[in-house]
Amino acid sequence: MSTHRFASFSVSLIALTTTLSTLSCTTEAPPATGAAEQEVINAPLPDPLNLTLNGKTSVTIGPFTQVSGDVAASGPKGSVLFDVASSQYYYYGYGGNVLASTVDVNIQASVGHIYGNLITVDGSAGSQTLGLDPAALPPIPAGTAAAPGTTNVSVPANQARQLCPGQYGAISLAAGATLNLNGGVYDLTKLTLADGAKLEPSEPVVLLISGNMTTGTGAFVGPYPDVVNPITAGDIRIEAGGNITIGDSTQVRAHLLAPTGKLTTGKSTNLTGAGWAKIINIGPQSNVIGEGTFSAVAPSVPPPCNDNNACTADTCVGGGTAFGSCRNAPVPSGTSCADGNLCNGAETCNGAGTCEPGTPLAAGASCADGNACNGAETCNGSGTCEPGTPPVVSDDNSCTTDSCDPTAGVSHVALPDGSTCSGIGVCEAGTCSVQGAVYSADFFQFGDTTNQCNSWNDFLNNQVVDNSYSRVTMSGTFDLTGITCNDPASATQICQAIHQGNSASVSCGGHTWNVGQCGGTELSIDIGTCFCSFGAEHTVRPCTGFDDWGGVNTETCDGPSQTMTVACQ
Repeated sequence: MSTHRFASFSVSLIALTTTLSTLSCTTEAPPATGAAEQEVINAPLPDPLNLTLNGKTSVTIGPFTQVSGDVAASGPKGSVLFDVASSQYYYYGYGGNVLASTVDVNIQASVGHIYGNLITVDGSAGSQTLGLDPAALPPIPAGTAAAPGTTNVSVPANQARQLCPGQYGAISLAAGATLNLNGGVYDLTKLTLADGAKLEPSEPVVLLISGNMTTGTGAFVGPYPDVVNPITAGDIRIEAGGNITIGDSTQVRAHLLAPTGKLTTGKSTNLTGAGWAKIINIGPQSNVIGEGTFSAVAPSVPPPCNDNNACTADTCVGGGTAFGSCRNAPVPSGTSCADGNLCNGAETCNGAGTCEPGTPLAAGASCADGNACNGAETCNGSGTCEPGTPPVVSDDNSCTTDSCDPTAGVSHVALPDGSTCSGIGVCEAGTCSVQGAVYSADFFQFGDTTNQCNSWNDFLNNQVVDNSYSRVTMSGTFDLTGITCNDPASATQICQAIHQGNSASVSCGGHTWNVGQCGGTELSIDIGTCFCSFGAEHTVRPCTGFDDWGGVNTETCDGPSQTMTVACQ
């Protein structure tokens, strides 16, 4: 992406093509287009992009109007104008973007980041990028076809009425009237709000208007203030086949769509949500605040009159008529109203609209969540589901791949024969096969090491002999490859020293191997014997009689539980 600051600039692909064609007729090769030019012509769109206002043909922001959100004109010749002293929220590179083939920012107006092909800035812009392909912008959707009925609804002045979803003719609200809409889809021919009228849905709604929507001065369209389940602008979707005209000083909190018409607001209006239309004109001294993400299709809405009570059947009575009301009738006694918690019993309705608690299950009863990898959950007898103990996934076998599937549980898949294991052997039928003298034992943090010491002494006295060795390796749970000395002379010196119990310090393969006595014979790499390290070191000393039996690539005193292996081969 390339950014530029200037008053006016345009990009003409036709002119560029003509120039290149003329040059191709000469005997010289045409000059290569620079990378910077390519970036200008193919500038990517901002990410994320959330269009509060999107006009197919044009968007005009009136004088002294403030916009918080992205603004675009998505048509091939779309234009956006920010008129005198209008502004767009923009803070250190975050905030508003303006995207259109043509963008004009008038004197004293200010915007965020402009993407366009013909940009004129007489005010100010946070940044500018040339090279917009309008086809890459979200197009104005066609909208949903309305299927209105024939019943007209008129709410007289200063009266309030409730309506159910359905098919209607024209809906009109006189001055000061209030119409409450229960949740659902409303098909109608026309919507008119006089001065001071209020359209207040209490649940998510979609209004499909075949004609126009018009409001007078000081009207209100937005969520009903006292609702069971709060809703936002995105829960009120209004689509008009004609124009949407918002009067002076009117407040609208909704998502508006007029795919073939105009969205026009008067002076001092407040639009919270989103507005998409063929043409958008926002009046002077107004405020536009983005809320939610505009959907290309009308969202589905839940059934109306929800009282959040599982023991009532919720219906809206009077759909398609001029009057409507909610009915929340109790369901039959014994109907389940389970809360999803198995341990507190099976809740049931009492026939009077109340959910009665169940009897808690006994301690130890299963409340499994279906995930075998987090253990078997059980009830505690007091109505609470207690977590289980996750299964042990590792089988401490370096020739298997260990995993846990939520459904199938723990599995151990054998590695292919010939795979290297423990740094000293090869896998055969899922078992690590090692040639030579091998000591391998499991150690447990703060655990007794009597058996591990006995095995270590047997390894030193009976398995390692005064023969020649080609290599010696120390490996373990936290270093499966381990450290290996491959020099035969050095490996023989190390292995004979641990066999004889002699002290030795041998350099091999970039490491120093130390043999000494610490409650018994000890083998360490790169640190001295009888030494406690709290970093990642390599020491095997099973016979100290304490918790300081060593560690491979871990602490060597009070280290974590692990398997440690020493092999002379």
